[in-house]
Amino acid sequence: MNRRTRQIVKKSSVHSPVPANLARRLSAVLFLVAGYVYADTQPLNTTLTTDSNAANLRIALNRWSSKLAATGDRSPTAYDFALADKRLAIPDCSDFVIDPMNRIPLRTAPSRLVVDVQCPEQNWHRRIRGQRDTPSTTPGAVAKPTVQVFTLARPVKKGEKLTSDVFESERALIHRTPQNAVTHLQGKQYYAARHLLPGRTLVESDLVVGQQVVVLTQAIPARSPIALENTAIRERAVDVPHDAIRSLEGLSMLAANRLLHPGDILRKRDLTKAKLIKRGQTVAVESLGNHFRIASELVALQDGYLGDQITLRNPESSRRVTAVVTGIGTARSAKRL
Repeated sequence: MNRRTRQIVKKSSVHSPVPANLARRLSAVLFLVAGYVYADTQPLNTTLTTDSNAANLRIALNRWSSKLAATGDRSPTAYDFALADKRLAIPDCSDFVIDPMNRIPLRTAPSRLVVDVQCPEQNWHRRIRGQRDTPSTTPGAVAKPTVQVFTLARPVKKGEKLTSDVFESERALIHRTPQNAVTHLQGKQYYAARHLLPGRTLVESDLVVGQQVVVLTQAIPARSPIALENTAIRERAVDVPHDAIRSLEGLSMLAANRLLHPGDILRKRDLTKAKLIKRGQTVAVESLGNHFRIASELVALQDGYLGDQITLRNPESSRRVTAVVTGIGTARSAKRL
């Protein structure tokens, strides 16, 4: 066999390598198949498994806590254990060990506790918080103090009068009640100080007592006298100005210093002295002395406001006198006319 023949035989004895692109495709197919196989071996719903583990742990905790009630005050006791935290990672355990070191005495049933829980087969150890649910009807238990409060049954607008169908009365624990909660609604007429929503416990700042004020029933132009027939006494509770007029007394001597609208609350700042006597007007003048009283009609020589001293003329004698304006078309003089 010559040298050329030996080289040909040597090359044919070596296997041809698999192309690189074909190898990559085969690897991808095998990876997908392995993924499907792995997925088929996984649980269908991990949430159901976790809930089941938590339920098993809760049963074990309740069974353990019942011993506290049995050797404690012998009252029906239940604890609400905090098992919703996902960080607990509760395992599938056939036998949870509760308080293995007996750190919580069985002769007591505390209102709050933190208990050690272990699962030896899963090498799992956690501390679980629990809070005792104490029934209000526990025999021998001291009743917690309560107070009467009022809650709204429907929405109430600002300024609306509070009637009996607006609120409901109920008893509430004092420590859960606002310090300024309304505890009685008697003897006064209350209005809503702001917009109130249903279910809200009434507090003192939610209510305001109605006040008697003077309200205009008709518009009064600027510089016009205040006519009593254009006013009325009404009860208002919200947006009552500090200088509101609360009586009709003396209003006829005053005038509006601006245009006043119907429904407005009359204020001191809205009023000014009214021109009670006009020049050329006949005025009823009363003259007083120690032993006499004389009434006469004189002609005003100038305009006059309440309390002003004006000059008047006697139309018969043309004598001039001074008098103090006391009202609409009236004046009083201390001298004999």
